[in-house]
Amino acid sequence: MNDSHSTPTNLATDSANVAVQAEAIHGSVTVYQMKAAPSPQETFKVGLNSLRGGMAQEAREHIRDAVILRDYVNGRSCFYLLLALLSGRTLQQVPPNEIAMLRCVRSALKDDDEWTDAIKLVDHLLTSRPTEGGAADVEKELQELTDEQRNDVLQHMEMFLDSSAEDALWARAFDEARSDRWAKDRLRRAWKFFQPEPAGARVRPADPVRIRPGTWTGATVTTALALVTVGFIGATAWQHAGTAAVSALLALAAGCYASVRSGVEWRCRKERRQAKDREYLRRPAATTSGDGFASKIDRQFDHYFALYTPRGADRAQWLSETAGVRRALRDEVVTIYRESTVNAKRVAWLTRYLVADVARRWQAGTLWDYRKETRVPMLVKGMCVLAAMAAAVAGAFLVWSGAHVRPFQVSPAALAAVALVWSAARVWLRIAAEYRRHSVDEAEKKSLLAGRQAAFDRWKRRLADRPDDLEMARWLECDRKALMEEAMGLYRLKRHDVLAHAFIEAPATPSYDRARVEKGPWRYSKYKILLFLLTKDGVRQLTVHLDFRKATFPSRARTNYRYDAFTSVQVAETDNGENVFELTLTNGDPIRVKVTDPPTDVTENEDKDPQGASQVTLGTAGLDNALHVLEGVAAEGKEWIVFERQREKVPLAEVSKAVNAIFA
Repeated sequence: MNDSHSTPTNLATDSANVAVQAEAIHGSVTVYQMKAAPSPQETFKVGLNSLRGGMAQEAREHIRDAVILRDYVNGRSCFYLLLALLSGRTLQQVPPNEIAMLRCVRSALKDDDEWTDAIKLVDHLLTSRPTEGGAADVEKELQELTDEQRNDVLQHMEMFLDSSAEDALWARAFDEARSDRWAKDRLRRAWKFFQPEPAGARVRPADPVRIRPGTWTGATVTTALALVTVGFIGATAWQHAGTAAVSALLALAAGCYASVRSGVEWRCRKERRQAKDREYLRRPAATTSGDGFASKIDRQFDHYFALYTPRGADRAQWLSETAGVRRALRDEVVTIYRESTVNAKRVAWLTRYLVADVARRWQAGTLWDYRKETRVPMLVKGMCVLAAMAAAVAGAFLVWSGAHVRPFQVSPAALAAVALVWSAARVWLRIAAEYRRHSVDEAEKKSLLAGRQAAFDRWKRRLADRPDDLEMARWLECDRKALMEEAMGLYRLKRHDVLAHAFIEAPATPSYDRARVEKGPWRYSKYKILLFLLTKDGVRQLTVHLDFRKATFPSRARTNYRYDAFTSVQVAETDNGENVFELTLTNGDPIRVKVTDPPTDVTENEDKDPQGASQVTLGTAGLDNALHVLEGVAAEGKEWIVFERQREKVPLAEVSKAVNAIFA
């Protein structure tokens, strides 16, 4: 693979397109957004953030607006305008009208201004050559810059270090990247960028009290008639038994009340257990397919139930015994969040919490404790039966006493009273049980919401130090530098051996997470990076997979090919909106790499400009420079390097002249 005369090798064996695992759009971040009427300073700040975020085109627009159109001219703004014009481009790619802009910023800058020194360094990087001894002077001037200036120069003037600096200057760039690559606690924080803003804690509300109007009418009528008939029997019995009849009447009332009250508890517990059994022990439906919200929630529950298998448990047994619970929880999450078109990833925290809670209770043997809690105590059953019997005895005494006075009137009244009391008791039992059910449900929902809110707060606190997009961009830039350093070591190259280089960054299949801030590019948890090194003997290509969250390169592949092996280079947009880089060689299959995903669907709280996000991401992937270099090689072969140096002379002189005009 190291032989410069080896035949081309296709590195696209793992470029299959597999669905994105997750995505998040952080809409509350304002690093790339401006107010409705921004000041020149605010416009410049957004431009500077865009530059450091890798969005050179957007940076040029904002900084140009602030400096040229709105007269925000000072040493700092001129320095970053210059960097924005040169970032990620060769001199051949800088339009003449943009070079002319530098002549319009003739600010009265002091010779001892730190930004003046930085601008002069840029000019020296453009014009110096190692053979002229300029590299030592450049290194000295670079040392005198602030850390902020030095990092920005090394990042955005990278294309011009190929011909203007020796190994020592690149060694400094590698050292800076090596020290910053794990800075700001990257290994603990980077994964948080890919987590979406979590949706708030919710529970399915308790079902309202459902009592039909006819039930209230029936309860009122039967109760009134029962009181009339029982009152008639009681009054008649009082004529025969006196105070004993009054006592019996009170005993009848107390017995009915106690029987109904304990009956309410009995019925409520029984119905609650039956409802829980229907919910938790039912046969689960098949998992839905597709990319809808319900399907994604299905996959979340399947994933976390498999992941959170209790220690020492048989996974098949665990999944089988909790199938009904899993389905019930899944249905609840789908129900309470579906109507707001929430991204399924925003409720993943709730899915994890619910599954972990089920696993904890299953491990402790308390998952089915609701059966114990809803079991009807013998005391309740005994109270209900005994109270009913006491009421029946009291009623029989009243009927017996009344029959001694008016036997023909009391007997039919007694039959009517029994029927009416029974009907009234049943209706009031139903009403009371419904109110009791609602009260218990409300208490349960309140407890569930408290637990979920606590889990939500814990998750929010954990995400509180989520890195911003500028940190992500800096870490990615350091990874690129680390890859460059590794490639030069693998191929045993010195800086002067590398005539030109280019990067292409793409999401690594088969699975990855992605996220972005509003107006920013997509950032990926896993990258596929192609590095092309042009040397006098041919092209050295290193393809690596970057695990961004761990800052590691878990796999890499090396290949070489001659300059005359190039046939064509292009970036094509597929029917579904993907952008695919394709390098065709004379021998072998084309090398294809998916550079951007298809635009996402626009939904509430998600991406408002999916097409714009795709274009911004395309601009930060390094394609412009890679296409410029590789298309030139494909068209002109090895001679492209010589021709490119000649073509640079005119724009180089124009840029140097424009830069020096700043100090006029």
